[in-house]
Amino acid sequence: RLDIKGKTEDEVFAGFHSKTRYNVRLATKKGVVVKEGTREDLKDFHKIMIETGTRDGFITRPLEYFEKMYDNMVPEGHMKLLMAYYEGKPISGGIPIFYGNKTWYLYGASSNQHRNLMPNYLLQWEMIKMAIARKDDMYDFRGVSGVVDESHPQYGLYRFKKGFGAKFTEFIGEIYIPFKPLRYNLYKFSEKAFRTLRQIKRKIGK
Repeated sequence: RLDIKGKTEDEVFAGFHSKTRYNVRLATKKGVVVKEGTREDLKDFHKIMIETGTRDGFITRPLEYFEKMYDNMVPEGHMKLLMAYYEGKPISGGIPIFYGNKTWYLYGASSNQHRNLMPNYLLQWEMIKMAIARKDDMYDFRGVSGVVDESHPQYGLYRFKKGFGAKFTEFIGEIYIPFKPLRYNLYKFSEKAFRTLRQIKRKIGK
């Protein structure tokens, strides 16, 4: 979580790791442009989200989920969609949500193409600037693995978020209580089967 209470953009930017500042500037220098998206742009965001899920091995939600979230949250000022473009093509996207004195980074997606242009760094900076303009106290990057070790497969995500000067904050964690055990077990089985089939598909593709 990044403390931005009473801080200016310059003060917050100065708190970033030098490599993070470099990557933000690089994206701008190379021609990456961030724009606020519309409901129609959710289609591009979702395509990139599927690409991200396939690459990083996580299950993605359907387009209808994001459309429903947009319809319920955007009119009340609780959500925005930001898209990063290179030469007019969408290459990355992010969804921040706003409540009270905090902004949360809720979803992010990045294409396999043009990752060297560092669009995710510029997206984060634009969302942080939104939070500063709102005079928020906190910008919350949300979850990272509880195992902060370079050998962990999700260490890169932790390093990315920490580079913005965010403080690692531990909470009590999640507690699952299956009220419908049969349905829950079927869900767990289907999730495991999905991951197994995807791994097989990747090996065949190689």
